[in-house]
Amino acid sequence: MPEPPADVAETPPLTPELVFREYAPRIYHLARRLLGNDADAEDVTQDVLLQVVRKLHTFRGESALPTWLHRVTVNAALAHREKRANRQKHENATGDDATLEGNSEPPGGVKLPRSSPAAIALQGEQRELIDRAIKRLPEPFRDIYVLADVEGLPNPDIADMLGMSVPAVKSRLHRARQRMRDALAPHFEEATP
Repeated sequence: MPEPPADVAETPPLTPELVFREYAPRIYHLARRLLGNDADAEDVTQDVLLQVVRKLHTFRGESALPTWLHRVTVNAALAHREKRANRQKHENATGDDATLEGNSEPPGGVKLPRSSPAAIALQGEQRELIDRAIKRLPEPFRDIYVLADVEGLPNPDIADMLGMSVPAVKSRLHRARQRMRDALAPHFEEATP
């Protein structure tokens, strides 16, 4: 059997450690944006990583690994949201409506570029404004906005993930962008003399 040419770089083997190191922060941030809650995002991230460890041997490479992980994360986040809604219905029916919301740091930490303290503070404020606006979007708009404009997925992939038509995705994305623009406009308009 002939050996591959020496100039072809070998890709590292796909291991759970590699997936954890390279993709856990992306999984967490996608789940956080879809669910709007740190604790739920951590639960979903853990569930996704466990699923990946169990099913990594079945990954055939027919799609890119990030695409597969996006699909698993979106499905897990939507299932988690549905379970949370069912649990809240049950709690409200029994009279127990106490909820907890976590504020822990994302796995893997966040690396910020080296900038002046003022620039870092401004970036943080802008990120917080945008995250709050995303969190206020109704769930159907939030899902599509996060997948399209935050994660950069193409409309056909989003339609496939969410079980929708491409025109429906485009319509919801347009309305989500309008809502985001309306929510953020007062904060980003330039002062006129």
